[in-house]
Amino acid sequence: MKYILPLAILMVLHTLFVTLDAYSITHLDSAMHFTGGIALGIFIWGLLGHAIRKGWCPDPGNVILFLLIVSLVTTGAVCWEIYEWLSDRYLGTRLQVSLGDTLKDLVLGLTGGVVYAYMVLLANVRKSGSVPGELEHRPVRSRS
Repeated sequence: MKYILPLAILMVLHTLFVTLDAYSITHLDSAMHFTGGIALGIFIWGLLGHAIRKGWCPDPGNVILFLLIVSLVTTGAVCWEIYEWLSDRYLGTRLQVSLGDTLKDLVLGLTGGVVYAYMVLLANVRKSGSVPGELEHRPVRSRS
């Protein structure tokens, strides 16, 4: 699935930045969390579109789609911060420098997810209520 590509690129960059201690660059951490929210949103949207195409789940509609993307990106951001905490605690990294930094990271991940979900919502409304991935997939249910 091509929707995995943004997450894969993000993970490669993360590994590279941790190895090179590049997160000490002031805005790099913030940019990674924001783009991480977008990348996770792309993955969720693609996964949902795939499930709808296969008939594994019904079309959730635009509002539910927006809420699904935002809520799952938020869950992903929380899981990422747990990963950072575990990495700091057991591997000796220094990814979480303060509570304020952690909260900023969560807000940036959520913001990236909201921005992407809003873009999907606008694209779907312009396509007359299409389902996730409508730009590439046919809708499962017909609109009357």
